[in-house]
Amino acid sequence: MIKQSIAAAVLAIGLLGAPAAHAAEQTIKLSVPGMSCPSCPYMVKQVIVQVGGIKAVDVSLEDRTATVTFDDALASVEKIRQATASIGYPSTLIK
Repeated sequence: MIKQSIAAAVLAIGLLGAPAAHAAEQTIKLSVPGMSCPSCPYMVKQVIVQVGGIKAVDVSLEDRTATVTFDDALASVEKIRQATASIGYPSTLIK
């Protein structure tokens, strides 16, 4: 009985101390067709970098795209898309 309790306690401690699943870094490309002037990429980049977990952002006016690298434990495609839409630049994921 005592051995079972000790074994259960050791197992519980081991599970509690187990490392969390590691987040993955992802890179996505978004179409941002509403960009039409030289200041648009700057505004899109500034709103994206405010999303937690963003590692890098490259916005192209010529291609009307944003390439975003992020930590998927902190950010998501949906959060990034919501951010661009919040300033009037709806975006869609390019697959």
